[in-house]
Amino acid sequence: MLFADTLRRPIELQLVVERAAPYKEVFHFHPGVEIFYIHEGVGQVIVEQQMHEVKSGTLLFFRPFQPHYQQMEVGPAQPYVRSLIKYNPTYFSEFLKPFPSLYKFHDYLCHSDSVLQIQHRLAPEQLDRLIRDFNLRFKSRPVIDDLERNALFLLSFFHFIQPLWQSYKEAEVQKTMTDPFVVRILKWIDEYYQEEFQLEALAHVVHLSPNHTSYLFQKTTGKTITDFLTIRRMKQASMLLQTTALSIQEVGERSGYPNFSYFCQAFKKHMGMTPGQFRSQPPMLE
Repeated sequence: MLFADTLRRPIELQLVVERAAPYKEVFHFHPGVEIFYIHEGVGQVIVEQQMHEVKSGTLLFFRPFQPHYQQMEVGPAQPYVRSLIKYNPTYFSEFLKPFPSLYKFHDYLCHSDSVLQIQHRLAPEQLDRLIRDFNLRFKSRPVIDDLERNALFLLSFFHFIQPLWQSYKEAEVQKTMTDPFVVRILKWIDEYYQEEFQLEALAHVVHLSPNHTSYLFQKTTGKTITDFLTIRRMKQASMLLQTTALSIQEVGERSGYPNFSYFCQAFKKHMGMTPGQFRSQPPMLE
C-alpha cells in the first residue's frame, strides 16, 4: 500500500503467478490502479461495500484509493493462478495521449462511478492467451527494458479489453451476495468512520453482542474491525491531502483522528511517510 512504491515503479507486472499457499488477503488500498486477472481459482471480493463471487476468467479493476478485500480458496485440488497489474494512472496516461479513444476509455475506468469493476465475460480464453503469450515472450528481457515493456503491454491490454468492456451490459453483472455479515459492517464503517468508534453501536446494528461481533468478524476476515476502520480513514486522509488545501490537522479531524499527533503516527505507519511528505508527492489522479 506504500505510496512511494508506486512512484519508484510506475508500472509493475506480476503475470501468471501461482499462489500455492492458503490465500487470505486483508482489506487494503493502493494509491494507483490495481488490476487482477484470475486465470484459475474461485473466491470472493468486497469492493464498494458489496461482495462478489470471482472465478477463472474474472477481471477485477480497482481505482486509486479504493479499498478492497479479496479471498481465494486455495488447496491441492483448487489452484489459484493470477496476473496482477499495478500502475500510476497519471504516468500511464502520457502513453495513451496519442490514442484518444483509449485515453477516454481509461479515464472512464479510473473516474466514473458507473464502472462495472468485476467483469466475467471479457473473452476469457483470448485474454488468458494474450497475457500468457506476453509473459513467455518478454520474461527473459533485460531489466533495463522493463518499463517500456510494461507500458507496451498495458497499451495492448487496454486495446484488447476496450470493445469488450464497452459492450458488457450492466444487467449481465453477476449478482452480489445478499447482505453478508462482513458487508454490513463495512457499510457501517463507511458511514461512521469520522466518529469515535463505538463497538456497542455497531453490534446493535448487526444484532449481536459486542464480543460476538468482533469474534465473527475476525474469524471471517483474519483482521479486526479496527483494522478495517483504519484503512477507511487512511483512504479519506489520502484523498483530502491530495485534493484539498486543508491543514494536516483538519485532514486528520475529517478522517476520524481528532488527536493530531496520533493521526501523524498512524498515517506514517500505514502509508510509509508523513502526511506532509505524502502531500508533497506528485498527484496520482489526473
